[in-house]
Amino acid sequence: MIKIGLTGSIGSGKTTILTLLKDCGFLTLNLDFEAKKSLKKNTAEYKKIVAFFGKNILNKDKEIDKKILAEVIFSDFSKKKALEAIIYPVLITNINKILERSKKPIAIIEGAVIIESGYYQKLDKTILVTCDFSKRIKRSYKKFAFDDFIKRDKNQLNQAEKIKKSDFIINNNYGFKFLIPQIQLLINFLNNIYLS
Repeated sequence: MIKIGLTGSIGSGKTTILTLLKDCGFLTLNLDFEAKKSLKKNTAEYKKIVAFFGKNILNKDKEIDKKILAEVIFSDFSKKKALEAIIYPVLITNINKILERSKKPIAIIEGAVIIESGYYQKLDKTILVTCDFSKRIKRSYKKFAFDDFIKRDKNQLNQAEKIKKSDFIINNNYGFKFLIPQIQLLINFLNNIYLS
């Protein structure tokens, strides 16, 4: 199986592109979605997270409040690294199990920090979705407050650094009209190189 990372800065539109690639028949995985499984009540990771961060990150149902946890880790880099140290090992194990079970020849794995975490080095190729800062803010305003967006953005490598470590670039500045031809070129390339 060919494993390809799909990444981009917050608000770049990488999840939209993942959906388009899924519709084209690729196996697609979202690292954020898979990581959230570790936060579920009474998992081993849940217990470690609560022991480290304290019960103030829990809601009234004793579930981890993701918004509170995000505020903590995006305000303190050392706490972000501590959370990653708890979640990443089981996340990678679970991703590998899904990949091993699949019969599809190509998997697209989406994650915001594929490059920052070093995970891209375990993959065959990396796709980077680029987008101007102003457009990323506009796309994110319904999901994140401005201050939250800035904190999250500062915790990621800047776009120029990500470009250096990527194999393919998809420019998502101009909407679907310009996005679809780039996706088609990428699919044609992948099919010609890996499936011919």
